[in-house]
Amino acid sequence: MSLNLALTSAISGLSTAQAGLDVISSNIANVNTEGYTRKIFVPQSVVLAGQGAGVQIGDIINNVDQNLLKDTRNARSQVGLLATTSSYYKRIQDTFGTTQSNSSVSNQLNRLQQEFSTLTTTPETVSQQLAAVQAGLSVANSLSSMSKTVQTLRLNADREIEGAVNDINSYLANISALNDQISFGQSTGRQTEDLEDKRDVALNKISDLIDIRYFKNANGSLTVFTSDGTTLVDSQAVKMSHVALTQVAPSSSYAGGDFNGVFAGVRDITTSLRSGKLKSLVDMRDSTLPDMQAQLDQLAKSLNDQINQVHNRGASFPTMTNNIIGSRTFVDSAQQTLTFSGAEPSVVLYGTDGKQIASSRVLDTTGINFTNGGTVDDLAGQMQTWIQAQDPQLVNATVAVNSAGKFTVNLGTDTIGVAFRDEESAIKGSAQKDVSVAIDLDADGQNDKTYTGFSNFLGLNDYFTTTPNLTQWDSGFKPANYTTGITAAATINFSDATSMASGTNTISSITINPGDTLTQIRDKINADSLLAGRITADVIPEGSGQRLRIQHILGEKLLVTQSGGTNAMDVLGLDYSATGASQNIAVNQTLVDDSSKVSRGQLQLNPLTGEYLLAPGENSIASQMAGLLSGPASFQPAGSLSGTDVTFQDYGASIVSRSSTAAAAADTNLKLQSDLKDSLDLKQSAGAGVNLDEEMSQLMVFQQTYAASAKVISTTSQLFDILNNLIR
Repeated sequence: MSLNLALTSAISGLSTAQAGLDVISSNIANVNTEGYTRKIFVPQSVVLAGQGAGVQIGDIINNVDQNLLKDTRNARSQVGLLATTSSYYKRIQDTFGTTQSNSSVSNQLNRLQQEFSTLTTTPETVSQQLAAVQAGLSVANSLSSMSKTVQTLRLNADREIEGAVNDINSYLANISALNDQISFGQSTGRQTEDLEDKRDVALNKISDLIDIRYFKNANGSLTVFTSDGTTLVDSQAVKMSHVALTQVAPSSSYAGGDFNGVFAGVRDITTSLRSGKLKSLVDMRDSTLPDMQAQLDQLAKSLNDQINQVHNRGASFPTMTNNIIGSRTFVDSAQQTLTFSGAEPSVVLYGTDGKQIASSRVLDTTGINFTNGGTVDDLAGQMQTWIQAQDPQLVNATVAVNSAGKFTVNLGTDTIGVAFRDEESAIKGSAQKDVSVAIDLDADGQNDKTYTGFSNFLGLNDYFTTTPNLTQWDSGFKPANYTTGITAAATINFSDATSMASGTNTISSITINPGDTLTQIRDKINADSLLAGRITADVIPEGSGQRLRIQHILGEKLLVTQSGGTNAMDVLGLDYSATGASQNIAVNQTLVDDSSKVSRGQLQLNPLTGEYLLAPGENSIASQMAGLLSGPASFQPAGSLSGTDVTFQDYGASIVSRSSTAAAAADTNLKLQSDLKDSLDLKQSAGAGVNLDEEMSQLMVFQQTYAASAKVISTTSQLFDILNNLIR
């Protein structure tokens, strides 16, 4: 070997050792840097004309197992999903409580039953009357609080979606910028390992938020896309977007167009998300929380309907009832007609002693003289005429439908009260039986809906009240593969307050055929040009099924009826929407203001006088209320709960129990997935992380290499000096 070659080899060794020391120093310095991976220095021998000519700096590579890294990111996405789900369930549990907690809705319902049971034994006790009302308030407040929590969490989820999308955009922009730097670096022969580490950190953060896939291009850049193939980064980053709402109502839904979608560019990817925090937030907003709302609404509706039916059979005494505003709202009382059947409703006027002053069957031609098929206004007018004629104190009594569409009775005196009793026959004092009340909603001569109980239908003595959504109709809960089970085509009509007031009544109609799906019915409604801009329909997912929702776009009172029957309406279960019933359920303000007006007993016939009588100790209604609350009640399918007949307490407990079970399952799954992620992180760290012992060992090797190369250079220099001296 010539001295020149020796010197060249030594210098190359020196330079290579220096480069190796630089890499090791960088590894040691970044041992605690997030995302930093160990860099491996690879020297290469130099051969000239078949003879060794030293060493040169080879590649500096990241010690990363890419397959393991992809598995880790998939695990991170699952942890992101489950961690978010678990955090939301914890917030739900804070309000819902547990089935054992005194504040749970099931225990509140149990207390309501106990208070009415006690009222049965002491119906005249003022403190017990108050207790029965206060227990109802606790139930209503509990349901309302739970519902408001659900909607608050939906709003929070929607806002968090917007925040997550903004974070993703930031990471995508970072990846795109790093792609450009890495591509330029590799094309110019520069080292890009540190840039790749930074890009990996951004990928990790994105994988926490959304499910991603990616592949490396020939120029070193990455193409990133979602698991359904939507591109997020290619030549540049795709802009994601989502605009959160400022308020959320129980009826708000993504399927109904109330929530904005999550867009990647112009593509809505809301329903194609697979994992990550974003998927959990969308599921919470559009599925989990709405299912809970549906269950709460079903409980509130069943409670409202069934409790009120019993409470309306009774009366309060000695407290007088002489000024009533009903709870039912009539869209057009001058055209909507009523037909009574199956029993005989009676109106009774009584004095301060509880004794009858006058009574009349509603259909009595010698009394109130309402003719079946007459309008709501006719009923009010006939009742007013009869009442005014019964006593000089009643000449100014009024019975009418007020401007809000409510049936009102005002006797104009404090010494006479009014009560109602349905009986199985026209024989005075026959057994109590709720009358069937059929109403023709759109004045087409066909009855559309049937209710039970005269006072209950008008809402004259309700215990609970809710605010009905008269602008929206929902079908019953239907399975995902549902088709209509009618045997012949049916015509469904749509009316609103404007069309009823104008006298045209029906805006338009659609035909429902046997075997139609909810989607097909929706499309027929939305394709009708006469309904466009006024009425719209959507199919709303719920639990494992769906509901057809029909809404008035302009917020008018909406009527949906069927020509020539009710079979299609009955099969579909179409009725005014109960969505949000749990949020606005309340105890009748009349009872809150004066708890002595709570129903305890009902009108009884005095066999000696042949007249009706109210007695302070009569407890039949309190007993029926207690029995209703302790016995099985009917519940329709809602959310993830199937239709069933159980007690109100048990249904309330099932809502809380399902929430608790889901919360526990989320925690368990989160722990398992977190353990898996930690295990993958550990494996990744073991292979790609910096080990100080290994680095120190390599440091000593390169130090010795550096020293040896320096010695060769020193020796070669001495030889050159000797040669120079010989020549001189």
